[in-house]
Amino acid sequence: MLEITKETIFKGTSKVGDAAAKMFEARINTVNPESMSFNHYIVQYDLYKANRAAIGAEQLAFEDAAYAFQDQLIAEQAAL
Repeated sequence: MLEITKETIFKGTSKVGDAAAKMFEARINTVNPESMSFNHYIVQYDLYKANRAAIGAEQLAFEDAAYAFQDQLIAEQAAL
C-alpha cells in the first residue's frame, strides 16, 4: 500500500562570514502538524567551535521560527 506524506521543510544555515558552519532542518507534517522533527549537522567543526555561542543563538532562533509555523498550521487545522 502506498502512503504519501506531505511535509514542509525549513532549512537554515549558520554562517561566519561567507562560510557555512552549521546546517539546520525542520520537517513538519502538513497533514498532522503536531509531528515535527529536527536535524542539524556541523559543516566546519573549527569554525563552529570558535563561534558556538553565536551559532547556538541562531539555532534557537531557527527552532523558534519552526515552532511558530507549526503553531500556525495547528491553528489553521483547528479552524476547519
